[in-house]
Amino acid sequence: MIIHRRTLMAALPAAAAAAALPTSNANSRGDQDEARSVSFIPAAALPEDERAQHEHYMAKALNLAEAGPGPFAAVIVDRRQDRIICQGNNKPRESRILHGEIVAILECAKIEPRVNWQELTLYTTAEPCPMCMSAIVWNRIPEVVFATSVEELIELGSNQFRLDSPTVAASAPFYSGRIIAGVLQERANELYRKWASTRE
Repeated sequence: MIIHRRTLMAALPAAAAAAALPTSNANSRGDQDEARSVSFIPAAALPEDERAQHEHYMAKALNLAEAGPGPFAAVIVDRRQDRIICQGNNKPRESRILHGEIVAILECAKIEPRVNWQELTLYTTAEPCPMCMSAIVWNRIPEVVFATSVEELIELGSNQFRLDSPTVAASAPFYSGRIIAGVLQERANELYRKWASTRE
C-alpha cells in the first residue's frame, strides 16, 4: 500500500508512516493485489474551486449538527448526481455506536440499496473514529471529508480513540481513497468548543 500525502510524514502517527512502504501481497486466490493508496489532503492544499465545493456540503453537515441533539453529523453525497442522498446525527440515547457516520451509512443502505458506494463522498463534522472509519472502508466509500480533527476533540476533553482516520484506512490493504481534512474547520471547532463548555 502506498500513501500519498501533501503533509509531512511526521504529521501522521507511526502506524500510518509505516504503512507508506509499498507492499505486494497475493490474495487468497493467488491473484496479485493491485496497488492501493490512501491520500491525506489538508483543505488548504486544495484548488479553490474544489475547496468551495467541499465547503458547500460541509456547511450542510454543520447545519444538521447545529440543529440536532449533538454536534456530530454526517451527509453522504452522490458525486455523479451532485446531491445529498442521506444524512445522520449521533443517536447516543439509542446506542453509543450510532455515530453520525454510521447512521448516514445505514440510511443510505436502506433507501438506496443499489447505490454505487464508489461514487459517494462522506462529509462529517468531526474526523471519523476508528469504528466509523472502518465502516467507511468496508463500504468502499473512496472519499471522506471532515472538519474538526480527533486531536482537537481530545484537547476539548471529548472521549476519543487516539487513532486517526488515515491510520485506520491505511491498515486495510483492499481500500483506496482520499481523506480531506479541515474543511470549515474554524466553524466546526467553535461548535465543538460550545458543546464542550456545556459538558463541564
